[in-house]
Amino acid sequence: MKRCFFVSIAQLVLVGSTVGLSAAESETFAGAAAASGTYKRPQLLVDGKRYELKASDNADRSVAKRLAEFSKGDTGTYLVKGTRGTVNGVAGIIIDGITVSSRLAETGPSARPDPHRYKSYEYTEAGRTLRLIIPADLAVVRGILVVGPYARADSRDYYQQVWYREFMHLHGFAFLGAHWPSSSHAENFKTMQHALKQLAADSKHPELVNAPYAATGFSAGGGFASRLLVEAPGRVIASVIVGSRLKLTDIKPTAAHLDTPACIINGENEHGENEQGGMAAVVEPVLAEHRPNGARWGWMAVPGGGHEFNGQEVLAMPLLDAAVRLRYPADGDVCKGPLKLKSIAPQSGWVADNTTWRSGLTDIAAASDFKGAVMKSSWLLNQDLAFIYRAYSTYDRPLKITSPHPMSAQGEVWDAGSSVVISIDDSKFAGWKKLELFDGAKKVSELTKGPAEFTVHDQQPGYHAFSILGTDNKGNIRPSNPVLVVVRNLTATSQPAD
Repeated sequence: MKRCFFVSIAQLVLVGSTVGLSAAESETFAGAAAASGTYKRPQLLVDGKRYELKASDNADRSVAKRLAEFSKGDTGTYLVKGTRGTVNGVAGIIIDGITVSSRLAETGPSARPDPHRYKSYEYTEAGRTLRLIIPADLAVVRGILVVGPYARADSRDYYQQVWYREFMHLHGFAFLGAHWPSSSHAENFKTMQHALKQLAADSKHPELVNAPYAATGFSAGGGFASRLLVEAPGRVIASVIVGSRLKLTDIKPTAAHLDTPACIINGENEHGENEQGGMAAVVEPVLAEHRPNGARWGWMAVPGGGHEFNGQEVLAMPLLDAAVRLRYPADGDVCKGPLKLKSIAPQSGWVADNTTWRSGLTDIAAASDFKGAVMKSSWLLNQDLAFIYRAYSTYDRPLKITSPHPMSAQGEVWDAGSSVVISIDDSKFAGWKKLELFDGAKKVSELTKGPAEFTVHDQQPGYHAFSILGTDNKGNIRPSNPVLVVVRNLTATSQPAD
């Protein structure tokens, strides 16, 4: 799962930030030792940025000796005193002195406030009010995260929730929330189009009228995310519909509709008004008709859940994040006009078998290897999302991640370089032989004996969906619930990740 703003050549630990004056004066830097790839030149990693290192004319022999250790693989933490300059043609530090640092990476969510400032613009029409939030340092709005409200609610301030807020900074997006009493999604869509034209003028961001959408929402908000896909499939990067349905009764889906990644998340015990049999009665026929035709759509029912919002962003936000990275054209420029979003070939994704939710471990496979019934399957953008989906959709999970909490990422953010402790309740999986911790599809660590707790160090900016696979003494493999951790880069401006 791609989570970094830079290309890492070695596993490194970020432990500090620059304490400095002007670029021409001596500064003290706290960071981790590193080395370049081919030539193994000594470097220091400070707040996600690499500096090439060179001993100054005033440095004693111990500095050169220590830098030689960097080149040999030392990854310790150090305090470096020197001046900024150019070393080997890149940004560097000319070092006067270097000492071992006792500073350790922080563990747990950050206590630091959000360093960003925001500009807010509103539009009202026929009792419907929309609010656009743009990070103040954002020069070009590349897209819009649209989060509609549930019935009679107000999502205009939802940008303050961490899992939405950091999406803006990761991708250079604005946020659009609303308060509208009408339940007519078609009318709300028309109002949104009127609003964006006016807000583009008010904010002096004319590119807003060309910006694509990443959409989600709960209940009526999920219904609006569905309506966006129906009305403007060429503009929707992806849609995650929570506590609602993908309603296609008034259209015949086009290739653009089928190309748009969508995931419907309901509760096991949720059902629509005057409907029996749960949401399966209205969702399964849609998948059965359109999945065999290549629809990049999926569905899951949260075990034990009803019509409630309870951390579904553990799948929703990594999905929207992956969709932006995969579908946004590298040369896309909303200042020049609407984008042609990239189409993701169905065979390049992953597929989950919806008939196996109650099997003990939901079956997932690369789309090219899937052997089940396509009409009863869910399509997912990549392997990372398939692993999250598997953990989330499997019923009767004997393992439970108790910390972080499923709703933690709504209000808690971790700083880059910090550590997160993953605590597991294994009381219903006694006698386990192995616990494996995954971040998306990436195996992070493994335990073969208790206590059932992991510490993950050096977290990098982005969405991290952690889950456990446990193996018992009979070889049975069972999952835990997934939990979401959102990591930010305090020094970054609101520009898209590579």
